[in-house]
Amino acid sequence: MAEKRGYGIGLQWFPDFIKRGAIYVDKTEYVYKMAHSNAKNFFLSRPRRFGKSLLVSTLEAYFSGRRELFKGLAIDSLEKEWVEYPVIHLDLSSGKYYELARLHGTISNMLRHEEEKWNIANVEDPYNYDARLSNLILAAYKQTGREVVVLIDEYDAPMLDSIAKPDLQDQIRDRIRNLFSPLKAQAQYLRFVFLTGISKFSQLSVFSELNNLNILTFDPEYEGCCGITEEELLTQLKPDIEWLSEASGLYGGKKLDYDETVAALKRKYDGYHFSRRMTDIYNPWSLFYAFDTGEIGNYWFSTGTPSSLINLMRVKQFNMSELEGFEADLDRFDAPTERISDPVPVLFQSGYLTLKGYNPDTENYILGFPNEEVYKGFGTSLYQYYCADYIGSRNQMNNAYQYMRLKKISFEQFLEAVRKWYAGIPYSITSQNQNEQFYQSLFYSLMVGVGADVHAEEQTSDGRMDISLKMQDAIYILEFKYDKTTEEAMEQICRKDYAVRFAADPRPVYAVALNIDARRRTIDSYEIVRLGE
Repeated sequence: MAEKRGYGIGLQWFPDFIKRGAIYVDKTEYVYKMAHSNAKNFFLSRPRRFGKSLLVSTLEAYFSGRRELFKGLAIDSLEKEWVEYPVIHLDLSSGKYYELARLHGTISNMLRHEEEKWNIANVEDPYNYDARLSNLILAAYKQTGREVVVLIDEYDAPMLDSIAKPDLQDQIRDRIRNLFSPLKAQAQYLRFVFLTGISKFSQLSVFSELNNLNILTFDPEYEGCCGITEEELLTQLKPDIEWLSEASGLYGGKKLDYDETVAALKRKYDGYHFSRRMTDIYNPWSLFYAFDTGEIGNYWFSTGTPSSLINLMRVKQFNMSELEGFEADLDRFDAPTERISDPVPVLFQSGYLTLKGYNPDTENYILGFPNEEVYKGFGTSLYQYYCADYIGSRNQMNNAYQYMRLKKISFEQFLEAVRKWYAGIPYSITSQNQNEQFYQSLFYSLMVGVGADVHAEEQTSDGRMDISLKMQDAIYILEFKYDKTTEEAMEQICRKDYAVRFAADPRPVYAVALNIDARRRTIDSYEIVRLGE
């Protein structure tokens, strides 16, 4: 049997990976490329748990001249000089920023730690962050005679923590602007500046004043600097795929051969793209958890629930079904997030959406959910947020769907379960969402969450169908109407010939017309017709 290796679950510091012998996927070629480019100031945005902190600590070890840590890695043969530079490393993810006092405590402690390294004993005003960072840069430069490297990890954590409190966020933004202002004022003492985060806050001086910032977020040359590329998976991590394949089935799951394991990992964790090159990037957090546990499960999504984003979607009447295949220019989903009015950029920056393609005619990028883990997890979260007082019904609907899939009940009986499910949704939810899109979106997100092969707003030559539900032996086209008639819904399916999309599929296609009664807030009638007979 293949040997299970160590994966460094929870480690973020590069030296720990090397000292403990944990698997490290070699990203040092990117480090060398950045260090030897003509640019000095860099910014990289990636979703949470994508390896940003590991990249920052790798940069710290490199600029600290610790060549012994890089033996056998790409940069060991690329770098010829190995100069030791003074490094100032600030990790803003180390605190929680729900009040201004917490911000000061966290930043002051970080600065104090750096001040001790450079023998700065007396600080006149601890709240004057720019003076303290300026003194640090100058002290490090004078004591070593070399330009200083400044690494700032998760620079936006304070603003993201306070995003629901605009007044607090304004105060925090002013303090962060104050902290970062020396990055421009003392540029002559700086060798290299690198910042990471999830989002871009345009009003911060680091973006408005540091105008020569090299943004790597959509740069094809750096697309694979975080996360695991498909090439890395199939080469550097091939032994781990073999171990996972042999381990599958040990805990009651399905036994997978090597190719089936690769396919399962791709469905579950692949699908992230960060440039027009569309390099396949796997979620590293989930991938290594799967290798460590021997199970291909949901790991990344469970570490955070985007409730604030889902609430914004509800306020803006933005349905989950609209997100798949959404087109936008680069400026829209790289927009600043200090005043969220559009869920699309935050969903992209947070990793719930990714680039799926590029339309050269419109010069727009096409967005979508990256993989099965995120797609199903988001559907479940959306349903749970809408129906917080009705969560138990999800189990009932999951059972109904599984019984239909296993032929224990008919499709008509499944629709009866849907009718009862709608009828049980609390009035406080339905009274605020009296429209066709709400009932369509809620059904869609529920079906996504229970693992159905369901699609929304699929295009045909004459329009978009509401929902298609694909079963092993049939395809169902569902058309929703609100306070109208099933006859209108059925007429639309037939008139627009939605079934033509499935002409090459051997499965029978059924048109399902449903009408939602406004007073009863559930399906009052439905009709099912087999098409093509």
